[in-house]
Amino acid sequence: MMIENSIHVNTLFLTWQSNRDRNQRYLVGALKKLESGFEFSYLTETQDYSDAIAQGFLGYPAFPLNKGAFTNDVMTTFMKRLPPRSRRDFKKYLVNHHLPEEFNGNDFDLITHTGIQLPSDGFDLIPNLEEADIPFEYLMEAAGTRYYLDFEQSSAIQLGSKVNLRCENENEFDCNAIAMFVDQTKIGYVNKLFCQTVRKLMEREVDCYVAKVSGTSERPLIYVMLSAK
Repeated sequence: MMIENSIHVNTLFLTWQSNRDRNQRYLVGALKKLESGFEFSYLTETQDYSDAIAQGFLGYPAFPLNKGAFTNDVMTTFMKRLPPRSRRDFKKYLVNHHLPEEFNGNDFDLITHTGIQLPSDGFDLIPNLEEADIPFEYLMEAAGTRYYLDFEQSSAIQLGSKVNLRCENENEFDCNAIAMFVDQTKIGYVNKLFCQTVRKLMEREVDCYVAKVSGTSERPLIYVMLSAK
């Protein structure tokens, strides 16, 4: 199940997760592709940013807080978190993210599909799906799987299984929440940062399938391929 239609956007959102609380991810910054290059800035006016600061957010190491927008070596800084294209196993890295071995997208497109997660900290970059032209495919992690399935149950989920999306307008935590089900089994939720856009896509045509199952006994992971048509 490879990605055939890549996402092309101009904005990637920087998210952060505290080591003290792995249940919440905060939207703290934006990386923008401009005609003149790239720009990174913190979203200091948002509630997520304020909440992140309260949780101990100190900024991305290369970009000090309270310094305005950054334009020097922005993409180079983020690309350091990805393996170089010259590595012998780079094609394996692409396939692991369900990208074709001959992926010809630029570095911004590569980060759009792979993110920048490392085990050592809580940072990641995710696309602004509002900007994406249809059709596209995007591989996303089901949020909160560990609350609904243990590792044995998640491992039993068949690759390629159809994932049904159900809006939970009465959800006590988020009225935009979208639950994910395989048959009648809840496997998690759509990332809250994608929910408004995915709801709009659901008004058109969107298919979802289980593309990858991994993780540990403490944190089972299910990845879903979202296909917008």
